[in-house]
Amino acid sequence: MKAKEYQPSFHIVKNIEQEIRDCVHAQLRGAALHMVQNLFSEEVERLCGPRFSRKGDESCHRTGSDPGSVLLNGQRVAVKKQRVKKGGEELTLQSYSALQHYDLLCERVMKHMLSGVSTRNYEPLLDELEGGLGLKKSTVSKAFIDGSQQLLDEMNSRDLSAHEFCSIMLDGVGFGDRTIITALGITLKGKKLILGLKEGDTENWEVAKDLFQNLIDRGLKTDTPILFVIDGSKALRKAIRKVFGNAPVQRCVRHKERNIIAYLNPEHHQEFRRRWKKLHGYAHYDAALAEYQLLSHWLTQMNYEAAQSLAEAEMETLTVIKLNTPALLRKTLLSTNPIESAFSLAKNKMGRVKNWKSAPDQLSRWAASTLSAVEARFIMVKGFKEIPVLMAELKKLAVENRQEVA
Repeated sequence: MKAKEYQPSFHIVKNIEQEIRDCVHAQLRGAALHMVQNLFSEEVERLCGPRFSRKGDESCHRTGSDPGSVLLNGQRVAVKKQRVKKGGEELTLQSYSALQHYDLLCERVMKHMLSGVSTRNYEPLLDELEGGLGLKKSTVSKAFIDGSQQLLDEMNSRDLSAHEFCSIMLDGVGFGDRTIITALGITLKGKKLILGLKEGDTENWEVAKDLFQNLIDRGLKTDTPILFVIDGSKALRKAIRKVFGNAPVQRCVRHKERNIIAYLNPEHHQEFRRRWKKLHGYAHYDAALAEYQLLSHWLTQMNYEAAQSLAEAEMETLTVIKLNTPALLRKTLLSTNPIESAFSLAKNKMGRVKNWKSAPDQLSRWAASTLSAVEARFIMVKGFKEIPVLMAELKKLAVENRQEVA
């Protein structure tokens, strides 16, 4: 009988298709609201010039703001309407007037925005908005980009000093020839937070090191032990060693499982999955270690490269077992599924794009927008009540490591 597959420890939805639609609509709504305010600011600056600049009596002047509303997805949404006067007369902003009657998230525009991550489909979006708003393409484009840039900046600058983390997960997700390295933290209370992301050509260790340094600069505490869960990349492993020394690392069992299976003949896949699941189901390290030796011997008989792939992980797929992590929490920390699940909501759309070169940070901006929307739906990790047990083991390991160094 075929062994039962691992179930992801991260569940966002019951009805995945409806939830994806809701998530995408929420992300588009947020981007549209950013865009509206940027359109207002762009027009006001064009009329009045930069703030605090010298103006003559006949020039336009900023005169505060009033509450207003625009049409978004068939509904009236409250916005802050900026006011401008010239010669004592109130001027009506062209952008505000247009958005009173034009739905920025009408079906046609949403279609373009969803496909607009591709550079070849971005032009129809500008055509659509130019026709509906009566504004220049350059104005619309700048406002659209600024909205997602703000989300990226917020994600990579949020203060981390108020949090303590038991674990940080790292995974590199590829889109075309670009890779987004994402860090997700699990707090001592079991809450998941997107800590930051960096874009590079590959999972380069220098890129990962820069991400770690950014986290530290923003208040990540390094005086308490942290378990790192990574996708198996040697670059990520090297960056952890350079920045955090000999911090414990758990290699993702799902990534390593896929790597080993790639070397095996199809008729051996089922048996390997059975053995792999049994290995990582043990609660005690001695039993897991004995099973590991049996698996290593079996792989050596089946395929040399598969056995080498297992050995390459240096038994780091067993780290959470070695730390005596309780069952529910162990299931959560065995893999980087939380990051992969978050990206899966957008990857069907973003994964089709092969060229992200229209702007140096285009991919990062879209990734930040997507992850910001998904983060709001995060639930507590399974086994969060068991985190104190893990922290006690991590502190014990840290003491042992210091004694070895001494």
